[in-house]
Amino acid sequence: MSAETVAPEGAEPRSCRVDLQPVGKRAEVPAGSTVMDAARRAGVGITSVCGGQGTCGRCRVVVTAGPLGEPVDADLRAFTRVELDAGHRLACRTPVTADLTVALPRASLLGDQRLQLGAGGTGEGEAAPAPAIRVLRALMDPPSLTDQRGDLDRLGAALRTAHGVHAVQAGPAVIGQLSRTARDCGWDVVALLHGRELVGVLEPGRTVAGMAVDLGTTKVAGYLIDLTTGAELAAGGVANPQIPYGEDVVSRLAHAGRAQDGAQVLAEAVRRGLDELAGELAGQAGLAREQIAEVVVVANTAMHHLLFGLPTRQLAASPFVAATSAALQLRAQELGIRIAPGGLVHSPPIVGGFVGADAVAMVLACELDESAGVALGVDIGTNTEIVLRHPRRAGLTATSCASGPAFEGAHIRDGMRAADGAIEAVRIGPDGRVALTVIGGGAPVGICGSGIVDAIAELRRVGALNGRGRFVPDRPGVGIGRDGLQFVLAAAEGSATGQDIAVTQADVNEIQLAKGAVQAAITALLDATGTDPAEVDEMLIAGAFGSYLNLDSALDVGLLPRLPNAVYRQVGNAAGAGARAVLRSTVQRARARRIAVDTGYLELTTLPGFQARFARAMGLPAPLAPDPAPPAPGVNDPTAATAAEPAPATSEPPGHVPSLPSQGA
Repeated sequence: MSAETVAPEGAEPRSCRVDLQPVGKRAEVPAGSTVMDAARRAGVGITSVCGGQGTCGRCRVVVTAGPLGEPVDADLRAFTRVELDAGHRLACRTPVTADLTVALPRASLLGDQRLQLGAGGTGEGEAAPAPAIRVLRALMDPPSLTDQRGDLDRLGAALRTAHGVHAVQAGPAVIGQLSRTARDCGWDVVALLHGRELVGVLEPGRTVAGMAVDLGTTKVAGYLIDLTTGAELAAGGVANPQIPYGEDVVSRLAHAGRAQDGAQVLAEAVRRGLDELAGELAGQAGLAREQIAEVVVVANTAMHHLLFGLPTRQLAASPFVAATSAALQLRAQELGIRIAPGGLVHSPPIVGGFVGADAVAMVLACELDESAGVALGVDIGTNTEIVLRHPRRAGLTATSCASGPAFEGAHIRDGMRAADGAIEAVRIGPDGRVALTVIGGGAPVGICGSGIVDAIAELRRVGALNGRGRFVPDRPGVGIGRDGLQFVLAAAEGSATGQDIAVTQADVNEIQLAKGAVQAAITALLDATGTDPAEVDEMLIAGAFGSYLNLDSALDVGLLPRLPNAVYRQVGNAAGAGARAVLRSTVQRARARRIAVDTGYLELTTLPGFQARFARAMGLPAPLAPDPAPPAPGVNDPTAATAAEPAPATSEPPGHVPSLPSQGA
């Protein structure tokens, strides 16, 4: 297959854009190039043993948007008809004839994105485990010609005698497992009970586990926990498989409402992802799936509804009301998650609006509900949740803002998620020289969220950006590229893509929108609750992006407000820690319910003057300190071209209104 089409003499080849998900990279390639060509241009490694000859069948991708051509012979050998109809193709054999969105399965990627799995300072492992699943050993009487009781009745009698459990119930799949296991083990079994319901039966000595999941808009983190000891057995993460259908909650809700089976497609995608994660974690720990008895999932309201198949139309318009705020519990088999035959999926309750069970889990893990001082918890992501604890006020107050996917590298020209090759830290000297930190080392491929925030803070500090976020043309390093004024972080000869990696004016505008949303939401919450900024004792920054964020840069660009007496603390994946606590303990599960009940919800769009507040928050604060010594020489070779400077950033308010340009509204 030809890598490029031949344009008429004297004409420029038509270019097409390829969005590569879930890594969040984009590439412009000439029409007729292959998806493999686009991935290579974007610096995204796709497995290809045969070097792109179509013989190994390893470079598997899924075309989720854009024209899908007829499969070629190599595709027919690699995929079933069902897969082909669903858009599965080989990257090296798939021509790009128009703009495409392509999903890259994990097996096709040479490297995984970095996920924040750990959390510190939660104290979640201090108490003895008290899970909802009880693990009870039972020695059953074997059947005989004079004892014709059924297997479930026989187990019930043994549990009643040994543990005082009465009236055990079970479904057909669990009863089948009981009959097989009891005979294989000589009628000595371990029963897994949720209340009086039997969810699984194992032979003695086998580990009984549960899985805790933080289902984020962009990332999914999972933890396998020993329900008897409370120990963590395995941890892992994947990109949210819904990303190809929209990088933020608003676009996914739009897809769910627009397409005839949109909600079902999104539900099936995330359910498959959770099922695969369960299998991966079980494999890490050397367990069988049947040894996982329960899954606890925390998520924001939109992700929660899409997972459980709840209606989402009402979430896309004011007043953004959940279908239910109560804790949910379903059988795992209803969601296609293969664990113990009667295994359950539990989700803690929702607060309101887009403040979901993930925010409840964050509060629980950080013990924000028990703080003696004034404390703020901020979980920064595509959807940012903010919770305030003020001892003088009853309960807590929460809000959220649609901060968009820019912090994950989306809508940034050379942006990407936090994977190998991403620039994650930047230092710029007064002379425009650059020093970079790249995840995994080596030549940079693009820039992730923490890197772009760092870069903008540095550009403001050296005077290359003014307070409105506009480039100052005569400052060192500022030049004109194909998209207008820009600052080159890595010149083409020093990058892994063979192209300049730069911060453009449009990139600055995107970060201004996102950071303005977060800052405006925090200050609005303080004002609405009558909390003076000087009263705040502690700000806890949670989430994957928050974990790797340079706090000085976050304060310098105004992503976080400067609170004069506050201690700023990064707490890792607090939502994941809260999910683990709920899985380990019914006491913490009850506490999660109390937190949800005791937390008031503040809708930002109802606040007078919020639009003006948001517009002010988009500005870049003046630098606090003089320039430090120049960094070590790095790569920076701004190239000149001719292009007009883009228009200033919009000042449209975020709140819960699906209106941010960075969210595809």
